[in-house]
Amino acid sequence: MMNDEPIIPSSRIEAFSDGVIAIIITIMVFDLKIQGIPDDKNVWRELAGLLPKILSYAASFVMIAIMWVNHHQLFHQIHRTDRKLLWYNLHLLFWMSLIPFAANFIGANPLLWQASFVYGILFALNALAFSYLRTYTVFTGLLHEAINLEQHYKIRRKNKVAISIYLSAAVLSMVSVYIAFVLFLVVPAMYFIPEKIIHKQS
Repeated sequence: MMNDEPIIPSSRIEAFSDGVIAIIITIMVFDLKIQGIPDDKNVWRELAGLLPKILSYAASFVMIAIMWVNHHQLFHQIHRTDRKLLWYNLHLLFWMSLIPFAANFIGANPLLWQASFVYGILFALNALAFSYLRTYTVFTGLLHEAINLEQHYKIRRKNKVAISIYLSAAVLSMVSVYIAFVLFLVVPAMYFIPEKIIHKQS
């Protein structure tokens, strides 16, 4: 006989997600290594050659950090869990786990439009996965009753804008990778300050 008890506490889902995200960041930083053997004559040239990868790492790190902050905030509003929530969360973690690949690809090939295209598509899929996760928690009553849902509706609208920006960046990268770079920076600017948790008035 089935009951309404959570399959697993939300705190455990959050802890598992934290571990996966920490590994993702670690994998990304492993790619920041000098290819040759540096000496007094070439050390600065070798470091300069790493600049595109460092910038790619920094941009990707910021986006992962923003997703982690918002993920943390969302799960602190969850009252109960169910099986589908686990899979929506794993779906998000799957796309996040591919970020190191995209960051390495664009960092190693910054002027290759295909690299920006892959980067934009991948982050659009991350934003879409996060939107699915939030939508499921909101429309299936998994949040605490005191949470004001209007704030979540506002965030979902922002999610749609972010997805559109990433998809636009991917398409426009065929015209100019520099346009794509600018658009990639617009999204973290939108999310840098996380939305506040708003409770219903009693």
